[in-house]
Amino acid sequence: MSMASRIRTVGGWTMGSRVLGLYRDRLLAGAFGASLLLDAFLVAFQLPNLLRQLFGEGALANAFIPRYVRLRQDNEAGAESFAGLVLTRLALLLALVSAVAMAVAAGLVLWGPPGAVPIARLAIPQLPFLLFVCVVAIAAGILQARGRFWVPAAAPVILNLCLITAVLAWRDIALLPYAVLAAGILQLALHLLALARSGGVPPLRLAATPALIDLRRAMGPTIISASAHQINVLADSLIAYLFITRLDPAAAGAVGVLYFGNRLLQFPMALIGHAVGAAIYPDLAQAASQGYAASADLLRRGTAVLARWLLPATVGLAVVAEPLTRTLLQTGTFDAASAERTILVTRILALGIMPFSLNLLLIRMFLAHLDQRLPMIIALIGVAVNLVLNLILVQTPLREAGLALASVLTGTGTCITFLLILQRRGSGPVVALATLLRPALAATVMGLGVLGLLHWWPLDREADTSAQALRLGAAVALGAAIYLLLLGRAGWRMLRTSGK
Repeated sequence: MSMASRIRTVGGWTMGSRVLGLYRDRLLAGAFGASLLLDAFLVAFQLPNLLRQLFGEGALANAFIPRYVRLRQDNEAGAESFAGLVLTRLALLLALVSAVAMAVAAGLVLWGPPGAVPIARLAIPQLPFLLFVCVVAIAAGILQARGRFWVPAAAPVILNLCLITAVLAWRDIALLPYAVLAAGILQLALHLLALARSGGVPPLRLAATPALIDLRRAMGPTIISASAHQINVLADSLIAYLFITRLDPAAAGAVGVLYFGNRLLQFPMALIGHAVGAAIYPDLAQAASQGYAASADLLRRGTAVLARWLLPATVGLAVVAEPLTRTLLQTGTFDAASAERTILVTRILALGIMPFSLNLLLIRMFLAHLDQRLPMIIALIGVAVNLVLNLILVQTPLREAGLALASVLTGTGTCITFLLILQRRGSGPVVALATLLRPALAATVMGLGVLGLLHWWPLDREADTSAQALRLGAAVALGAAIYLLLLGRAGWRMLRTSGK
């Protein structure tokens, strides 16, 4: 399967998942609004997601895939034995971690401070989700190395469907954690079935091997480097909860505003950034054995795909943030004032689409070369810088938007640092500026055209959803037409074939 086919497969399923995710968020906003109760659920939901990043798809999977790929090149049976060993030990470890985390959360419910009780209560049922989703992450890595991409890409659809069903059926926030848990179980069942049909489920093993010892050494640094963005997002939420929601009841909903802004940001990031990263990583791991120069061409191709699609996404999201937010989220108890706060956060976060996505790809470049230490150091510096900026900017009139700005500044600085280091290691320029000139100019003109349309077609902020949706649809259609027209035949061909 070519890289372009992989990107289409992952991107197509990701688009379906993100559309469902936007519908899920609209339901959450309409049912619970920008409220203290929703803030508590979102913070609780981020805890297992952070642990998933620490132990699963963001860290262990990134360290596991290049080692598994290299083993398969020389000894397929040994690679499957290694995979089974990782799956077995991971499941046992995470069962213990989940049990301890649930005990800690139960202690907080009984004896914790009042502000922590609702978070802990909502966290307890969904903490076992960690066990299932992390095993799923390793199973997904195995499937990708075997050339099977659709099941890992389709798995997030299950989580969205479970949450949508729970909101529609019960509208009780206390039941949402159980929907999260059910999604984890269903995702695991789907991956086990796919493994059985693509070469077999790896055999269960417990005895340590040299490959496992090497993976274990890589785990700590990989956890930090691959999960820095998630750590920053969790820090943003906690600071918003403590410095805004808890101290100023009139500003309740800061966590929800950040969450919804990040969800709108994640649509183009997941559709393009995740698809490119997942498609290119097995090939990067294979080419990395020949040095940085050998893998640099793959990295440049991946970076070019990111830039050609994410430059218009950056401009587009910033420009249509207002009609997009009002169409998707302004409903029920999520009022116009809450939408205004989300619009500002979304516009600021839009500036981070390219650096956030590129960071994930650049980290994988280092990990493919089995270099965990450097990304870890840069990630630790980034987390520290983000925390300092958070504590400063949250106290400005920007409030939660200041937290978004801190994330963008930190992500951009980290991206520049990675690019400079790779160039010194022999990769050459990762981004060829000459090839980006036309997409950048086209995106700029597109943004000006859409701004003109929105200015010519004003709507009151209390206008109904159908009117907002019509205005949004017109803006998106105009923007897409302008961008593709300015790219011309050569540019459109470049977009279609850049992943081949």
